[in-house]
Amino acid sequence: MTEHILCEKKGDATHITLNRADCGGLVSDPMAADLAQMIDEAAANSKYIVFGSAGDDFCLGRDMDGREPGRPKDAMDARRRSEVVFNFYGAFHRSKVPVVCAVQGRALGFGCAITSVCDITIAAESARFALPEMGHNIMPTMAMSSLIDRVGRKGVMYLTYSTEEIDAQTALAYGLVSRVVPDNKLSDQLAMVCAALDKAPMPAILSVKEYATNAITMSVSQASDFARNMHAAVNTSEGMRG
Repeated sequence: MTEHILCEKKGDATHITLNRADCGGLVSDPMAADLAQMIDEAAANSKYIVFGSAGDDFCLGRDMDGREPGRPKDAMDARRRSEVVFNFYGAFHRSKVPVVCAVQGRALGFGCAITSVCDITIAAESARFALPEMGHNIMPTMAMSSLIDRVGRKGVMYLTYSTEEIDAQTALAYGLVSRVVPDNKLSDQLAMVCAALDKAPMPAILSVKEYATNAITMSVSQASDFARNMHAAVNTSEGMRG
């Protein structure tokens, strides 16, 4: 599947790009498995990861090619078949370094989920987002699981039930994306974020991701104690001394 995915180390960052402009960046199950492995490997040897897509659209969803034929035999077989997608989402969560995403065009279904699980998502003004699964008689808890700690309940429920394509500003209001910029400024904005990450010390890069990942499930007092301890430990570490 390497012809459909570009993976390149640039300085301290790994850039992973969906290279399927001919079909709107569709992702097959074998591609999802390869992408998860690439993210795991990049997280071990990079300061951050940049995830993007070539072409007019970011990702129009999953590609039917490469899936196991026929219906699942039972619930356990269905669960096994879906594991490739959950493992893909998990790669973003377990990455110890941040994943930055730039979105152009449409991000639908699986594509919408990708934009959600990235740590920072920059969207072009013309970008569109949707979870169309319910319109195809698919109950989309797979996609919903990628949004559940990123997007508020109102936004998740609306995206899921309505199946409507929302614009970038609505996605920003929902918390699905981090920043919306004019289409012709998308590359510049991504470069600015990358430059900030290039400059930041590695202990801070790792610790911010660790705190954001874990503090959300803590009580306020626990999150405060966690912040207090991390602040003391990280800011006195050797790696923070410029």
